[in-house]
Amino acid sequence: MVEEPSSFLAYRFRRILVPIVPQPHAEQAINIAMEFATSYGSKLTFLYVAQSDKDPGIEKIKKILDGKLKGIEYELKIRIAKPGETAASEIVRELSGTHYDLVIMSTRGYYGVAALVYESTSIAVALAANTSVLILR
Repeated sequence: MVEEPSSFLAYRFRRILVPIVPQPHAEQAINIAMEFATSYGSKLTFLYVAQSDKDPGIEKIKKILDGKLKGIEYELKIRIAKPGETAASEIVRELSGTHYDLVIMSTRGYYGVAALVYESTSIAVALAANTSVLILR
């Protein structure tokens, strides 16, 4: 692991937020985040927005991260969505409360009008975020 930043990317993207869901398309974001951590020493924070404290996705996420991120230091934050709130609004709330240099998110592949119709979380975050957002298809 890189101890001191040794490139522009290492200085630019020190703290990375990775909103995650327990679905196959999310692994792409985990893999890219791992590259930033191992190559540039970035600090990773994963965020899962659950519907309740009994959400089965919480354990799935923990298992996925523990399996993939062996030897990589990371933080996992769980937020419980309030009634009427969306995953995107909770992610933006996290961005407002803590400084991050980059958000890495996967998308289900919607774009254009379809992204608006299906309420794309990644598009909503990209529009409202106070930092850079990398959306992976």
